[in-house]
Amino acid sequence: TGEVQAVELVVRGRHKEVDSGEWKTGESNTTKVTSTNSYAKLTINGEVLYEVDLINMVEIVDGVDLMEAHRNALGL
Repeated sequence: TGEVQAVELVVRGRHKEVDSGEWKTGESNTTKVTSTNSYAKLTINGEVLYEVDLINMVEIVDGVDLMEAHRNALGL
C-alpha cells in the first residue's frame, strides 16, 4: 500500500544462542539470534503498544499497567 510506519522495538536481556550459519563470499548471509529478554517495549508511530519489564514488575498493554495493583500490594 506504500504506507510508512515508524516501528521501534527496544529489548534488554542476554543472548542464549548466536547461529551465523555458513558465510560465503559475495552471498547474502543471515544470523539467527535466540535471546532471553528481561525488558521489551514496542512502539509504532509514537504509540506504545506494550512494555514489559520483568525486573520492575511492569506490564503495560494498550496504556494499562496490568501489574500496578500487585506492586502497590507489595509496597513497591
